[in-house]
Order: sequence, then structure tokens, then C-alpha cells
Amino acid sequence: MIVKEAELDPRHQALWKKALISAERKNWEYVIDQLLPIVTANVGFIDGRKLLRSAESEASGGSGGKKFSFGLGGFKPSSKKDPAEAIADMEENVFRKDPFNLNANEQLYEIAMKMHFPELAAFALETIRAGHPDNTKHMHKLAQHYMAHEEPEKASEVYRLIVKVDPRDMDAMKGEKDAAARTSILRQGWGGDNFRNAMKDGGEAAKLEMLSRQGMTQEQMEQFLAETIEQYNADQTNIMIVKRMSDLYEKLGQIENALMFYDYALTLNPGDVALQRKVEIIRDKVQDQQIEDFEREIEANPGAPDIEEKRAQVMEIRRQRASVVINEAKGRVDRNPTDKTLRYELGQAYFNAGMYTEAIPELQQAKSNPNMRIKAILLLGRCFERKNMNDLAKTSLMEASKELVVMDAIKKEVLYELANVLEKMGDKPASLDALKEIYNADYGYKDVAKRVESSYS
Repeated sequence: MIVKEAELDPRHQALWKKALISAERKNWEYVIDQLLPIVTANVGFIDGRKLLRSAESEASGGSGGKKFSFGLGGFKPSSKKDPAEAIADMEENVFRKDPFNLNANEQLYEIAMKMHFPELAAFALETIRAGHPDNTKHMHKLAQHYMAHEEPEKASEVYRLIVKVDPRDMDAMKGEKDAAARTSILRQGWGGDNFRNAMKDGGEAAKLEMLSRQGMTQEQMEQFLAETIEQYNADQTNIMIVKRMSDLYEKLGQIENALMFYDYALTLNPGDVALQRKVEIIRDKVQDQQIEDFEREIEANPGAPDIEEKRAQVMEIRRQRASVVINEAKGRVDRNPTDKTLRYELGQAYFNAGMYTEAIPELQQAKSNPNMRIKAILLLGRCFERKNMNDLAKTSLMEASKELVVMDAIKKEVLYELANVLEKMGDKPASLDALKEIYNADYGYKDVAKRVESSYS
């Protein structure tokens, strides 16, 4: 449906050449006069429409030069007109004076989609993005449009722009990663003839199936993944194939691709509890990698102009991650309110999120489980210490220490925390006594030796 310059009739080709010359001279009104009859007669001439919109923007002061309206200025396109006529009317009566008009561009998008003309629809959304650079709602719509029409590189760029506007937009961050993964898939030709040419015969496929169970080399896994992708392209609703592909991506270290397909597998079987947990684990790995990448960039270039955006993104990832963990833990407690292990997990999730007040009642309940008791008391002591309630922290940690007879890893941890609390309270002799208990059993534990020995000098 796209019309190229060579496909225009001779009269419109002549007008197009004149419009280009006028644009070089910045004679914008003349450019508009020359282009309007071309785009009116040729709905699919996207190059002409792009230049027209640019000329209209310059003639009306540019996107930053005036505040563009959201209405249609009294213009009401007739619903009885065919799409080409409706578009022509908007070009003449709305866009000429207000090229970034939000409602008019939304209408252009809807008309283009009804015409099954995705390039024109994208043009309408790109125009909104240019005129309303802070409108992330329509930018999301544009990125989704590009993803739906197999243009993930363009989608990735739009998602990056969204994150610049709103560094806390987790949907945009995830969208950018998904778009990058999809770009990788398309670049490698998976699903097309290039992919099929890489396939082995049936005997080799059977061999790969066997290798998948026995352990594979990197090359064998990549080969097996190629076969699995072909099977996926033939049947995208076969959950066994999707899960196998997810597992192979994970084994190959491509965790973002793994997450994308594990997520998809979960939509095919939302009741699979084990799969839900797997998605949680892989998502944690992806977010760990994101945090690590951001922190590496922050450390390497602390004076970068976008450093605050990166710090904000790290904080938002941590906040969102904590929120997800808490909500999942709360859901498990709601389903099994008498399970003290689940109470401990919820208390731990609150503690990790810095929500110490919320953690305390959960950990107090968890204490009644003999298997969780010491761990719950230790975490309770830490909660009290973080809230500067040091006397209660001391009581909890001493209680745990008395119940622990053997000097194992957990007892050393309890004594170390107790020593820190006592030192914070100003009771240095008692703090040293706790450290000496550890010193007598494990000279190399943390900084115990240094602290104990320095007390004698």
C-alpha cells in the first residue's frame, strides 16, 4: 500500500520535486501547497506525508513553539466518507494548522488500522510522539504497534525514550528487553529458511533429544535450540516445546529470552505452581543482571549526564522487586495462614524491603515453629536493631544464643549480631565477651580476631 516517488503520476512527481526545492529554501507554506494535492490523491505516499507534517510544524512554530490543541477545532469528519476522503479532510482542515493535534492523529491511526495500513498508523503515532514528547501513554501504544508488526528495533528505541521521560516505568524497561530479544531472534533468521537450512535429518533430531537428557555441549545445545525453535514456529501453543525452549535459553545463559518464553509458558498453563516459581527465579536473575549493569555503569562513570536516571532505575527495580516478593509471600500466607514457615518468609520479605514494623508480627508468629524458631528470633533482633530498639534486640539475640548449644554457623551469627548491638548500646565488655566466644571457636570468622586482639593493645 506504500506509494513510492516513482509510482506517482508525472504531475505529482513534478510537484514533489518542487516541494523538495522549496523545503531546502525553507519556504514552508509553499511546501504545504505543493504537497497537499499529492498526499490527498496518494494516501500511501508516506515520504510526502512526513515532509508535509514537518513543513506544517515549521509553519506553525514547531512542536516546542506553541501548545497544540487536543480538540478538532470545530471540524467533524464525516463517518460516511471513505477513508481516503476522511484523511484528506483532516489534512486540509486540521493538520495544516495543527499538525500535532492529538485527537486528529488518533483518528488517523484508527482509520489506518481499519485500512490495514500499519505504516500510516505508525506515522500517526510517531507524529503524536514528536508533538507530545512527554505523552508516554501513546508512546507505549507506538512501541506495542511496532512489536505487533515485527519491528522490534523501532519498538526498543521508543521504549528507551519512555524510560528517559519516566525512569520508573518498569513496563517500558521490560518492553525494551523483550524488543531486544525479539530483534535478536529476527536477525538470526529463526523461523525462516535460514533456520530450516540449519536442521539435521530425523536421526540427528533423535540424537539431540537424547543429548538433552544426558547433558550437552554449548554447540549441541545451540543445535538443539534451533530444532526446538522450528517446532515452536510450527506449533506455538505446545507448552512442552515452549518449556524446552525456555530451559535451553536458560542453560545457554540467555536469561532474558528464557524469561520471555517462561512467561509465555505460564500464560499457556497459569495453574502450574512449579512454573510460576521458575518464572520468579528467572525474573530475579534478570533483575539482578539489570542492577549489576546499572551499578557497573554508575561506578565507571559517576559524572555521566544520565547518572541520576540510572540511580533512579536501580532504586525502582529494587522497589518493584521487593513489592513482587512481598505480594507473593502474602498470597501464600493468605492461602495457608497457619503455616509458620510461610509467616517467616513473609517477615523476611518485609525485612529485605526495609519494612521492619510489618516484619515483626510475622516473625513473632514464626517463632512458634521449632524448625524456624532461631532464624525468626535472629531476624526479629535485626528488626529491633534497625528500628533502634536496641534493648529489645539484645533480649531477642540473647534468647537465641541461650537456646543454641553447639557453636555452629547460626550461633556465630547470633553472637556476632549480639556483640554489635551491645557495642551500639555502649556495653563494650559484654560485646567483647560475645566476640570472644566466637574467637575461641573460629579465629577467621569475619573481623572477630581483629576486634578481640585490638582490645588487648
